[in-house]
Amino acid sequence: MDRDSMQERKNTLEEEFFRKQNAEAMARLRSTQGKSQTHAEMTAASGITDPEILDRMIAQGITPATLTAVSLAPLVAVAWADRKLEDKERNAVLEEAGKAGISSGTPGYEILEGWLREAPAATLLDTWASYARGLAESMEPSDRQKFRDSLMARSKAVATAAGGGFAGLGSKVSDAEQAILDKVEAALAG
Repeated sequence: MDRDSMQERKNTLEEEFFRKQNAEAMARLRSTQGKSQTHAEMTAASGITDPEILDRMIAQGITPATLTAVSLAPLVAVAWADRKLEDKERNAVLEEAGKAGISSGTPGYEILEGWLREAPAATLLDTWASYARGLAESMEPSDRQKFRDSLMARSKAVATAAGGGFAGLGSKVSDAEQAILDKVEAALAG
C-alpha cells in the first residue's frame, strides 16, 4: 500500500470515528432534551417539580394524558390487595374513575383498564406515594386535608365493595386491604 492510500485510509477511519462520536453526542443531547421536555410537560400537568418523582412516574409509563389515572392507584392497589379482583371492586374503581373525569376511550381510562385486567407492579403504589407527596407540597393545609379525606373515603369504598353486608354496611375489610389503606394513609400524613 502506498503512502497516499494509507493516508486516505487513515482519514476515512478518523472521519468515521468522529462521525460516530458526533452521532452519539447528538443522541445524548436529544435524550436530555427529550427528558427535559417530558419533565416540563409532566410538571405542567401535575404541578410537581421534583425530577426524581417525575422520573419514577415516567418509568411507570405515566404521561400527562394518563396522570389522572395515577390518582386512582390507591384504589387499584386496594382492589388487588387480596391478589384477586372481584367484579364489585372493579366496578367501584371504574365508578370513582368516572367521578374523577376519566372516561372510556381516553389514555387515562386505558391505563386504568390495564391495571384492572392485570395487577400492576407493586411499585405503582410507591410511585403514587411520591406523586401524592409532590402534589401535597403545592397545596394549602386545608386542601391537603380535603384531598386526604376524599382519597381515604374512596379507597375504603373499594375495600368494602366486595366484603358483603347490605349497601356497604357491615362490609369487611381484609387484612391485606387494611395494610394498603394504612400505607395510603401514611403516605398522605407525611
